[in-house]
Amino acid sequence: MSKSLAIAALGIAAVLTIPAMAEQPDVAAPGQAYSTSFAPLAPGVTIAIRPLDNSRANVTLGRHFATALKKRAMTVQTMPAPLVLNFETEVDQAIRRDIPLSAGASSSRGDVPHGRFGGELDRGTLRYVLTATLDDERTGRRLWHGEAAYSGAPADEADMLAAMAAILGEQVGRTVGLRRFRLE
Repeated sequence: MSKSLAIAALGIAAVLTIPAMAEQPDVAAPGQAYSTSFAPLAPGVTIAIRPLDNSRANVTLGRHFATALKKRAMTVQTMPAPLVLNFETEVDQAIRRDIPLSAGASSSRGDVPHGRFGGELDRGTLRYVLTATLDDERTGRRLWHGEAAYSGAPADEADMLAAMAAILGEQVGRTVGLRRFRLE
């Protein structure tokens, strides 16, 4: 390779890496989301949204999912539909991960997650979890799975979950590696 060609290649490589360095992930962000697509979705697919718990809050959350899907030009209808987006929510005490577990110590309840994280419950922090799946109702095949979690001080649960529904709604049908986020 000639010297001028090598210099040009290095210059192009440097320019291509600048945006990647400028967009460093916020590793301290209290939210994280990921999703896995198991099959491609056809453009303009029709989806029904079904909360696994029919509480008033989850019915409202379903409308937030519908809004996010419509922004992506997906058709949302009531059941029955060929594809169904199922979702469930969970809110519980967050587990602190910054207190090292001393050698030989074990969880007071004997469960693996508490011992694995090596911390104590931080009673002032809640963990909001939103899990969603997209299934083909005709075949029973799972097409997509996504999860978002957010740990923080107690806040308006409905607003937190609505923001997380918007994030997962952007990811429906796509594989997205672990993405950290903050909600304001």
